[in-house]
Amino acid sequence: MSNHVQPVQPRDPRRVGPYRIVGRLGSGGMGTVYAALTATGERVAVKVVHPAQAADDEFRARFRREVQLSQRVTGPCLVPVRDADTQAATPWLVTPYIPGLTLNEHVTANGPLSGGRLYALAAGTAAALAAVHAQDVIHRDVKPQNIILAPSGPQVLDFGIAHALDGTSVTRTGVMTGTPGWISPEHYRTGAVGSPADVFAWGALLGYAATGRLPFGGGAADAVAFRVMQAEPDLEGVPTSLRRLVEKALSKDPSDRPSAAELAGECTELLSAEATAVLTSDDQQPTLISDLVSAHRDLTPEAEPAWPTPPRHGNRTRLYLTVAVAAAVLGSLGGALAAASQSSNSAHGQAPTSSSHTNAATATVAAQQSTSQATSPATASPSAPATSQTPQRATIPSPAYTRSDNAQPNVDEWASARLPATSAEKTAAQHLITDAAPILQGQQYMGDTVTVTFNPAAQTMFVTFGPGIYPEGQDYRDDTGFTDIVRGLMFGSCSEAQQNFGNDTAWPYGRAVLVYRESMASPTIVDYREVTHIDSCRV
Repeated sequence: MSNHVQPVQPRDPRRVGPYRIVGRLGSGGMGTVYAALTATGERVAVKVVHPAQAADDEFRARFRREVQLSQRVTGPCLVPVRDADTQAATPWLVTPYIPGLTLNEHVTANGPLSGGRLYALAAGTAAALAAVHAQDVIHRDVKPQNIILAPSGPQVLDFGIAHALDGTSVTRTGVMTGTPGWISPEHYRTGAVGSPADVFAWGALLGYAATGRLPFGGGAADAVAFRVMQAEPDLEGVPTSLRRLVEKALSKDPSDRPSAAELAGECTELLSAEATAVLTSDDQQPTLISDLVSAHRDLTPEAEPAWPTPPRHGNRTRLYLTVAVAAAVLGSLGGALAAASQSSNSAHGQAPTSSSHTNAATATVAAQQSTSQATSPATASPSAPATSQTPQRATIPSPAYTRSDNAQPNVDEWASARLPATSAEKTAAQHLITDAAPILQGQQYMGDTVTVTFNPAAQTMFVTFGPGIYPEGQDYRDDTGFTDIVRGLMFGSCSEAQQNFGNDTAWPYGRAVLVYRESMASPTIVDYREVTHIDSCRV
């Protein structure tokens, strides 16, 4: 949810309960969020579940549980549930309207946060999670899209997949909840979810806010998962004083991570130090709010945009956000101190739960697996070559494939590959996925799912399948049919790459590599071919 209010659509309701709908704020997997007015003209956000979801008894149970959890948790920088009707034909809930851009929107438009704004974000979000965990609840989806930079401070949104540690929550069976890049290593490995998983996501959040880059890069979901479990995060540019906390929060071992309450306390101290650094030399010491505002005294806040007209963008929005987040100290500092004090005295029960992780039964395009990463300002590898344009073709070597090192493809190159970007890449990926479905049909490789990614720097196309399902104590090396599966997939991959290589002089992918993913943490290169001559596709 953000302050971008879009017009209502013809099929949208005009009233929900006692609330008058005036626009749309967003839509997601659970439902649509509307901008609405109370009888007294107060602005609120109304979340209405999708009609198809409302007919699902399991979904209704989850929605009812979401409302109960949200009403149970209160604290600084958290958006409370004010009203709800979980028994309605189409269930809904109401929260206060929170003006401001999401952290993701702000970083994309204006770049990373720094100084007091960054420390206010760190203290406020840590305090929010401390309050959540004090009630034996975990958020499970902490990410930039769920943080609003509001005038009152950073606000943590969306408890749509919140989970109670008492074991009474209702979760969707067979689905790993969360967003790739913000999911903890232990969740990938065992499905375990606890408060340390929220702390891990907090660390990734602060790394992104301070640098504008995803700490574990973008790309296909399985490659991101591999980096989360095996690689060190990219934290270059995070302030030294904050980096220590972020590194601890991103520890691979959940027992090495600090609690949210501990983070809230330490981040509050950093915020106080940041304010002290801008104190004036006057005899009368200003308050903390005055300190931070004085550092930006050339800025003036923008009036809240009128509904239902969308807010104006550009410099005025940037100025508004700068003062808005500086003003966050009032909510973040006081709230963080209170939450840290209360949470540190609370007993934190931690009972990890399991979550089955299955892939779709039918092949899907890889671009659908990682939308948020594909639109992020950071990627794991250099950007793709420009799409076909006559002036540019003259500058591209012919053939475009220039490697001559005869090096073996490696897992690092696979982990740095990205999703298809150019039209030629997307077409090749779709052909491969379609052709792979019959090869894997009826086999034990998690249905017939194949992911196709590209590494322009390595001039390599990767085709990933697996994991397989084997009896206890066995793996793919005991599978007599594994070689035939590999041959079939390799032939299709090589042929597709060779066809593009021959027909498009700008196509740089002179290697096709087949990767078997035994688990998220253990991809294996099982075969590869150079596609620069006709014999290369004999498998």
